[in-house]
Amino acid sequence: MKTIKKYLAQHAEREIPRGLYLSTFFPKKETRYHHGVVVPLYGEADWIKEGLPSLQFAAEIASKKTTHTSLLKTLLIAVINRHELSEEAVETDNERTIHFLKSFPEHLFPDSPIYGLYEISPHLDILLMNHNQEPYLFYSKEGVGKARKLGMDMALALYAEGYLTTDYFHTTDGDAIVNSDYFLIEEKAKASVLLHPYIHTGNYEQSEALTIYEHSLRYYVSGLQYAQSPYAHESLGSTIAITPECYAAVRGFPKRNAAEDFYLLNKAVKVGSLYQSQSGLVKLTGRKSNRVPFGTGVGTDKFWQKIRANEPITFYSPLSFQILKNLLEVVQLWSLSPEENTDRASVTLAIRGEITAIDLKVFESLLTSLSFFEILETAKHQRKTPEAILKHIHESWDGFKTLKFIHGLRENFLPEVEWQTALANFAALLTSHRLKSTG
Repeated sequence: MKTIKKYLAQHAEREIPRGLYLSTFFPKKETRYHHGVVVPLYGEADWIKEGLPSLQFAAEIASKKTTHTSLLKTLLIAVINRHELSEEAVETDNERTIHFLKSFPEHLFPDSPIYGLYEISPHLDILLMNHNQEPYLFYSKEGVGKARKLGMDMALALYAEGYLTTDYFHTTDGDAIVNSDYFLIEEKAKASVLLHPYIHTGNYEQSEALTIYEHSLRYYVSGLQYAQSPYAHESLGSTIAITPECYAAVRGFPKRNAAEDFYLLNKAVKVGSLYQSQSGLVKLTGRKSNRVPFGTGVGTDKFWQKIRANEPITFYSPLSFQILKNLLEVVQLWSLSPEENTDRASVTLAIRGEITAIDLKVFESLLTSLSFFEILETAKHQRKTPEAILKHIHESWDGFKTLKFIHGLRENFLPEVEWQTALANFAALLTSHRLKSTG
């Protein structure tokens, strides 16, 4: 709890009520919730048709499964938001959602321009955080990251005061439909972060592009898994559940307009463990969206434009993941005897392996630009045991460095490959690796 209190005091958003002030919102201590989920909503009134009902049903199932008779409710924190440059249609759509929520009974809440607490069903309350009006609008560079942070900070404040008694804070999105077992965490899921499984769905003109986009996400993660990277996981905000302690330890979501999920998980893996759940499937409906500069909506539209123009869609070369695998294997060996493996040229050659299309001098420059050799030297001088050395390297050569490395390989040596060819070649690479391992 010390980490949580420090976070709330130093890093939580200023508008989040705390301590005694929070009790004015929830004056009855028996008002407690067993599950919590945060949903950022940006011009997404359609959420009330499918996304909200799915969460409502999941909350009902969870209440029937709990053994705590006093903790039968789920709290959904809806952060309805727009920024100062948002289109008028976003404001109008947000108002539709707010009007819908305000049609339900409001309880245990004083008059507030931002907050409202509404009883949607006997199993679900919604805490509204209204950032659809002046002076509570986001800045133009803020967005979904700040919305998630506001909601999660509120959940953490409620957790610290005993109003929310949950193992995980969930967060999903306005285009997500969750399965009925969404809040039912497997017994073996004793991790700092839990990732729900997901699929993209939707019957609209971009469905082919959406399918290919999902292939691209899974392909990248599969490549990292092949390389045995510690950062081989999905990074979809719609699928994340995180413990209160881990959320506080990584100082919350970054207030970015995109990739807030990637950066949160990149830090969370360094301080805790991650578990890929097999339950609580999240269906992402593949909305058309330009609310963020990249992500599912933008990525799908990019592929759709290529399909319409009859242009090839390409993925990273499978050889990029082989090079990454080589690098991580070299790091593993290097950590055992760092004093004996100090020659940059030898290390560079070992990482390149048999892929002679990669020029060694240019490759060494790429590694240098990403501070690879500096990371090795720092680990050698600051850490004493092989385990500590390897941990230091993995924390420094993290998911962001890994992505930059893959991009560097693409830009200098290994251009992207037509997507179906990339998948076929990667499958052949996996088969070859299995044959070598068993032979």
